[in-house]
Amino acid sequence: MSYEGGCLCGQVRWRAAGEPINVRICHCSLCQRATGGPFFARALFRAEDFSWIGETTSWPTSERIERRSCARCGVPMFSVPNDPPGRIGVSLATLDHPDALAPECHIFVGTKRAWIALDDGVPQYEERPPV
Repeated sequence: MSYEGGCLCGQVRWRAAGEPINVRICHCSLCQRATGGPFFARALFRAEDFSWIGETTSWPTSERIERRSCARCGVPMFSVPNDPPGRIGVSLATLDHPDALAPECHIFVGTKRAWIALDDGVPQYEERPPV
């Protein structure tokens, strides 16, 4: 299976040539601020299965994570963890078919916004899920 997507203006396009490692909704405060939204719904892929074209800007949001956005329209696209390396997270909202992947859990719900009700039936973890 493969997945494709892009930013709002179309300048950045991406493709994943394999199944994701996991699909999660992160409610941590870093993801909230980095995306400008109440959470970051993302699929995590192996870097060797992932490619993109187009200019992005990047910045670290922690010692662990570098973020990338479209350099033209500013859409937050990717998160690149460095521990362990070799993975890339991509925003589910940027999928060409946004319902192609469904989140398997919510993480860091201890810092979710109080006005968000989680009633989708998937597991919830106060912080990271168990391995």
